[in-house]
Amino acid sequence: MDALRDLKEALESLGATPNAVAFYLQSYKDGKSTVGKVAAACGMDRSSAYLACGQLQTLGLVEEGHESGGKIIWAKSPKAILGRLRAEMRRLRKRYDDVEVALPELLAGYSAEAAKPVLQFFSGKEGLHRITEDVLEHAQGEILLLTNQFTEKNVFSESDHQEFISERLRRSLEIRVLAADTPEARELQKCDKECLRETCLVKGEPFTSETYIYGDKVAMLDFDHEVVGFIVRSKEFTRAQRWMFEQIWKKSGGKNHVD
Repeated sequence: MDALRDLKEALESLGATPNAVAFYLQSYKDGKSTVGKVAAACGMDRSSAYLACGQLQTLGLVEEGHESGGKIIWAKSPKAILGRLRAEMRRLRKRYDDVEVALPELLAGYSAEAAKPVLQFFSGKEGLHRITEDVLEHAQGEILLLTNQFTEKNVFSESDHQEFISERLRRSLEIRVLAADTPEARELQKCDKECLRETCLVKGEPFTSETYIYGDKVAMLDFDHEVVGFIVRSKEFTRAQRWMFEQIWKKSGGKNHVD
C-alpha cells in the first residue's frame, strides 16, 4: 500500500530505527495496546520493543496512559509525523542558510589537496538528479549548457525542468544554452527572458547528451541508450571546455560575452 510505504519512509527520514518503524506501524494498526502486545504482534523481543517505543516517544509520535492499572501506548496520528517533518525541514533550511552565508570563508580555508582533479560516475535517473543538484550547488554566476532537448525529455520530466529553473532563479544563476535545433529547443528559447537564459540554436543534432560547465567542474549526462553521467572537477579541463563552448557559441550566432 503506497500510503503505508510513504509513512514508513517518512519515519525513516526522521531517523527512526527499523524496530521503531515496525513498532509505530503496528501500533498505528492496533490502536491502544500494551508494549508487550505490540512486541508480540511485531515478532520483537520486549527489550527491543521498549527501546523502539522510547525512540518514538522522544520523536513525539507515541502517547502513553493507564487503563485498569496498566500502562498502555498508542501511535499518534500521522499528522504528528507531518509536524515533525515540517520542523526538520525548518531546521535543515536554517543549517543550509548558515553554511551558505559562511561559504566564502569556508572555501578560503578549503584544502588545496582536496582540490586536485576528481572524477565521479553516476547512473540511473537518481544519479542524474545528483548531477543537476551539484550544478546548482557549485555554479558561480553562470552555467554553460550543451543540450539536445528532444532526447533530454525522455529522462527529465516537466516538473524536473521547472524545479531546476526555479532553484537556479532563486540563486540568481544565469545560463547560456547551446541547443540542438529541435522543436523542443525552439520552445525553450521562447521563455529565455524570464528564465535568466540565452539559448543559441545549433544546426542539426550534433549531440544527443548534455554537458554542463560550471565553477571548476564539467558534468556530462548520456541518456541516449542507458542513463549514465560523470562529473570532472579540474580547472584546466573546465577552462578548455569553456573555450570550446565559446567558439561554438560565436560561430552559431550567440551574443558576444566577455571572457
